[in-house]
Amino acid sequence: MENIFLVSGGGTGGHFFPAVSFINTLNKQGINSVYVGSSFGIENSLKDKIPTKVIFLNTRGFVGKNLYEKAKSIYSMFRSVILLNNRTKEDFLGMTFGGYASLPVGILSFLKFKKLFIHEQNTIPSLTNRVLSKKAKICFSTFYHTSKYFKNAIRVGIPIREEFLMSFGKEALQKELGISSPCILVLGGSQGAKVLNEITIDFFEKTNYHAIIITGDKHYQEISQQTKHLKRLKVMPFSHEIHKLMRACDVAISRAGASTIYELAVCGLPAVFIPYPYAAYNHQYINAKEIESLNGSVLIEQKDL
Repeated sequence: MENIFLVSGGGTGGHFFPAVSFINTLNKQGINSVYVGSSFGIENSLKDKIPTKVIFLNTRGFVGKNLYEKAKSIYSMFRSVILLNNRTKEDFLGMTFGGYASLPVGILSFLKFKKLFIHEQNTIPSLTNRVLSKKAKICFSTFYHTSKYFKNAIRVGIPIREEFLMSFGKEALQKELGISSPCILVLGGSQGAKVLNEITIDFFEKTNYHAIIITGDKHYQEISQQTKHLKRLKVMPFSHEIHKLMRACDVAISRAGASTIYELAVCGLPAVFIPYPYAAYNHQYINAKEIESLNGSVLIEQKDL
């Protein structure tokens, strides 16, 4: 029977978009795949962007939850493994990109003695990938720093969506977006960052710069109201054309998720990184620190804003 790839990775855009990029590559090679995600992650709202068959499971986050929520997470995880087994009849290879949606694919791979490969986007592996790495055939990593955590790590960078590799004229993009240089792109990640929104509003009150602020859905209305008198600012909850925004702007103020870092690098956009201080294992700080050590960015901790 022909192998398929069970590809998982979700919860946030940092796990989801590399998984989708990998699936697109499989499709070009004529290799079948099934995407496995969580009903509670960003992947559910972006399911139309997934170019293959989809299985959504009721997996939930574990790290940082109270005892009751952790118990619910463990229970839903075991149920998800059973459900995934019932819906997967083909012979398969596992490929996980992290997040709580990845654990059922990893567990099922172990139970059925299938080969498992993992990709860790951040410098410090998630709990899920630390667990899965014990049995994984190869652990692919984005950063040099990660190799110390895996016995069989290979640094490959991160899968990037094709649109980031396309060429765009900066002036034409600025005209399309109604902005002009100098223009600053403010990125809080797929869920937005309240602190970045607030500090940048204060900054733009005192300057004449143009800006595009990606607020995240839950902050969009509030920030829109606060900035409606600043005609130089374009406020968006989210953008499916972030590659165009990166090509149109002159500098970014951004959180330091792995996908965002690599996308900025591919677009050649200089960045001031302000890592999310409560990220698991403070991995965003270590992400940004590695890029800063390569003279690729400026790093400012949130406490120093």
